[in-house]
Amino acid sequence: MPKVTTTLKLKFHDLNGVKKSMFAEMTAECTDLANRLLKVPLAERRKLTTAKVVTNLSSALANQVIRNTTSKTAKKVKRYRVMLPEANQQNWKVAKVGDTYSVSFPTIKGVKRVPLTVANPHHGALLDRLIDEDGVTKGSLKIALIRGQWFALCSVTQDVPEVISAHRVGCDRGQNNIAVIATPNGQSRFFRGREVKHKRRRFQTLRTELQKAGKKRAIKKLNHKESRWMREVNHAISKAISQFADYHNADVVMEDLSGCRGTMRQSKKQRSDAGNSRHRWSFYDLQLKTAYKMELLGRTLILRPAPYTSKSDNRNGILGKRYRHNFVGFDGYQVNADFNAAVNIAQWDGFACPLGLYVPQDGAFEDPQNFCSPAV
Repeated sequence: MPKVTTTLKLKFHDLNGVKKSMFAEMTAECTDLANRLLKVPLAERRKLTTAKVVTNLSSALANQVIRNTTSKTAKKVKRYRVMLPEANQQNWKVAKVGDTYSVSFPTIKGVKRVPLTVANPHHGALLDRLIDEDGVTKGSLKIALIRGQWFALCSVTQDVPEVISAHRVGCDRGQNNIAVIATPNGQSRFFRGREVKHKRRRFQTLRTELQKAGKKRAIKKLNHKESRWMREVNHAISKAISQFADYHNADVVMEDLSGCRGTMRQSKKQRSDAGNSRHRWSFYDLQLKTAYKMELLGRTLILRPAPYTSKSDNRNGILGKRYRHNFVGFDGYQVNADFNAAVNIAQWDGFACPLGLYVPQDGAFEDPQNFCSPAV
């Protein structure tokens, strides 16, 4: 049975000042120990144990700091700004009394049990399965201060149903339409980008005003606010995409946009407009969120090459022409270009040429299948 790992972000319930101070001290101790360990050569660092380091942390937390500073990702780190206190799967536990969940983990003052606020029913169901050992296993637990509130970041791995999808739906990503998802027979759903463009420009205006006033800290806070808002938008869209695919018993196919910022040309005027600049286009975040939501459903996100998805006729694969938001076929057929691309992506395998299309100099209205291997 397939397994999917997710992280539950759970707020500690009604923390008092003593526990807040203790968590802050734990974070400071972990960060200080990690930075001291970075000064030790890697070969020697790997031989260290808690008996050879001086710290106020418990052995469980100190051991995890040592593991983190000897991992592959730590090889290029020169200094840690923050090292979160972390306990491995053996050193934390979730319990439930009545309707209240709590988590116990090692601290600098021994093992403490702290109640949690579980507002999301989905999170509550996962914690119940974790307590009952019903197809859910623990990963690590981290303690983090996020916007003035302390959270437990619980990593859990769950078994998901193995589903064999009978169909595929295509998803075209863009800026005028953040996403358009469609089946090969034309059922579709549009996610418009007008509001996103408007809000991007609003953030840009506020940033300009703050820059003129020299308020650098406020600019940083504004940038974080914008990224949090965009992530929430992508969460909602990716959830709708996965539900659409699940309803149609289908996997999702997206075009592979790796490196597109370097290959898609933009004028200086477009680049300077936050609403149109591709450097502010969060297509990859949408892809990641859709991928893990599809995994939770037991389905798959498939990537396919992007060339000619919006320039090929979804009816027959013949190259047409695109005029702004419209696609025009060789026989005058007109359709929304993003919708046309989504249908093409849904049936791309075995329908149109994969790559290396030959387009003659005298026009684009030619059948690409005449210049490469026949469609399967």
